[in-house]
Amino acid sequence: MGSRCLTSSAKLILRSCTECSSIRYGSSSFHVSFQLPKRQVQKRQLARLQYTRKHPQRSGGLSPRAINSSTQVDELRAVDRLGEVLQDALQVLESPAPPSERAVVESLRTCERIARYFRTDSDSKGSEPKTQDTPAMNLLFLDEKDEASKSSSRSATALAKAIKDQAITKISDVAYKIVTSPKVFITPRILELYVNIMSLLGRPETLSQVFSLYAKKPVPQPNTSPIQFTSPSPNAAASAVPMKIATTAMDAAIEVKNLPLCLDILNTTVCAPAFRRSKILKKAVVPLIGFSLAPLAAYTVASQLSMYQDTMSPEMATNIAFAGIIAYVGLTATTGIVAVTTANDQMDRVTWATGMPLRERWLREEERAMIDRVAGAWGFKEPWRRGEEEGQDWAALKEFTGLKGMVLDRVELMEGME
Repeated sequence: MGSRCLTSSAKLILRSCTECSSIRYGSSSFHVSFQLPKRQVQKRQLARLQYTRKHPQRSGGLSPRAINSSTQVDELRAVDRLGEVLQDALQVLESPAPPSERAVVESLRTCERIARYFRTDSDSKGSEPKTQDTPAMNLLFLDEKDEASKSSSRSATALAKAIKDQAITKISDVAYKIVTSPKVFITPRILELYVNIMSLLGRPETLSQVFSLYAKKPVPQPNTSPIQFTSPSPNAAASAVPMKIATTAMDAAIEVKNLPLCLDILNTTVCAPAFRRSKILKKAVVPLIGFSLAPLAAYTVASQLSMYQDTMSPEMATNIAFAGIIAYVGLTATTGIVAVTTANDQMDRVTWATGMPLRERWLREEERAMIDRVAGAWGFKEPWRRGEEEGQDWAALKEFTGLKGMVLDRVELMEGME
């Protein structure tokens, strides 16, 4: 088990580090290139990888006793080869001019592909069945292992974990250097790639800092020598982190159980003024324009309707029809706004405090929903145990929720407290 863990983490890294190099998983070999343009070749390579993992007995598995000092040396050399590939990815920063978005995306895609292999390798190991030692097996000598074999397996597993951690650290450092370089302008596409890389590697600690840079980082100007920078507006709608990216980052922070990081991601994404302005522009501008044009449209329709009657003067008929249309539109629009802003079916544990204006409820619904997700991840899953949580993290989350004008676990809405 230790040898398989050893070979499947480092050799998978890193025989893939040169173009069209051979990756060894177990004892089977196949070719993978991270820069091949042909999608068909990549699908074929992925199919081979999946087949090798599903049928290790057909590809010749590596036995635990096959580990020796030369194998461990090969594993350490593989990490050095990973450094060479990542160093090639850093070449995008060597140009004195600001790199293009396409060049930065290609470098980050290299890191993402390697990180995806690590995530796939970890998931496949987690799904492997574990054999348990039982007294009957020990009595029948069905699980006979000498102490030397056990010690070798433990040392090999520890070495494989150390190699994997070292490789993950290198990948995350390279991606961080690329994104935080003053010459790189962070676009939504670059930001999405970086968040995906850190989520796959399980290293989301730098995401809140990168979100802050996305809004405040000086923008390099092209065709300037030396490079000139302009200061962006952090509160502009263009500086808002897209909701899809914020959700991915929050999932990664919840997965590593880091509550301060979750709160920092909240403050730099959905709680930022830029996010609220972006929501207004995307979802409220068109309805507001239509509502402002409603009187003109109503008057035009009323003037046309007045021509189909002869019981009163056209002016009076127009005024009566105009008043009726405006009253109908206004009443219907008001009812719709109240229904949208007071809807609470989507709320689980976090609700709005009494007296919160309806416009604030609509404008900050994504903020409330994300805090609700954090509370669900840290609290008890059983509904009848809600309210029994305690500890420093839970107290901090409850205080944070109160400062945002929300209530965590409102008593009258809890099960059995109606």
